[in-house]
Amino acid sequence: MASSISPEKLGAKIVEWYSCIVSREVEQAEEYKQEIGQLVNQLERSDEKVLSYYSLVLFRHQLLTEDVQQKRVEPTSLQAVNVEDTIYDGLLAFLYYFMSGQYEFYEGRYQSALRLYKIAEQKIDHVHDQSEKAEFYFRLGESYFRIDQYTFAVSYLEQAIDLFEEQQFYLERILNCRLLLAAIKTELNLFDEAEKEYQSALADATPYPTTHALLLRALGLNRVRQRKLYEAEMYFAEALTIGDHSKSVEGLKTKANLANVRLRQNANNAEAIRLLQEAKAGATAIHLEECMVRCAITEALYINEGRDERLTSELQRLLEREFYTEYSELAEEIAEYYKQQSLLEKAFYYMKEALHYRTNMKMIGVEQQ
Repeated sequence: MASSISPEKLGAKIVEWYSCIVSREVEQAEEYKQEIGQLVNQLERSDEKVLSYYSLVLFRHQLLTEDVQQKRVEPTSLQAVNVEDTIYDGLLAFLYYFMSGQYEFYEGRYQSALRLYKIAEQKIDHVHDQSEKAEFYFRLGESYFRIDQYTFAVSYLEQAIDLFEEQQFYLERILNCRLLLAAIKTELNLFDEAEKEYQSALADATPYPTTHALLLRALGLNRVRQRKLYEAEMYFAEALTIGDHSKSVEGLKTKANLANVRLRQNANNAEAIRLLQEAKAGATAIHLEECMVRCAITEALYINEGRDERLTSELQRLLEREFYTEYSELAEEIAEYYKQQSLLEKAFYYMKEALHYRTNMKMIGVEQQ
């Protein structure tokens, strides 16, 4: 017969597991996950608070290992939390709203993520681990970036960097922050400043394949923004050779990006068409809506030569999911396509759409405060 464990001892074990997750010690965190998963079944008496804590840390672990992003698991551990148990415990409440916000972010519901993050922020004083505070501010900055609220994004990212710099072994997370700061400069058309930030971060990123690949992808997006498509192609292609990037969710997006810039240069590029279908299939398999729409619009524009009805239906999918930033970006690309075809009325229509939803995002962002 298996020996029982008290809620207090199990809680202490979960604290150790949580510390490994926060410090991004993946292998040790995995060992704790297996051990604690067995201990939960040996709890000598039911304790809803400890079980809620376990469920939240389990979800935090799944985020660390990208199981949630890869759609390998459903948020059952979040659903198992008794929300009433979190109300009277500041740390549990913080974790509940922070984890719920991250799930919304991975589902592409950025406004919803921010609403949950802002509730979590009210509980931040209950978080005593500076690394976890830094991670929270990074996530807030990342979410504001996704809705074009750059002033707030920069503020939170700089707070995250300050906290990460106080800890040891967080260079990679600092690089993630710097990547977003450079991306903001790209979006503001401050290309020279963005280039300096990217190249400086890239020089420090070699020991970290995941972030190295993300920086190369970001440099590719920077070149797309400047319409330097050949240079963008080189960066996207290089990113796919780094580590396991080609097998990741971000790698699917990179494949879609690479196919897009190749087809924009040569619509008859057979390798680009094959890569586009690969990205589309991968995105469909994990229901990655944004990437699916990007692939469909690339196909409609450069392979099927601008089928209006397909463009309209795909853009509508973005609006239904409140992907306003992505809508604006793709509407701008469509406008550029029609401009090159000398179809100026269509180009003007889509450029108006792009500007409207970019402005709309800024208004929505203000409402989050």
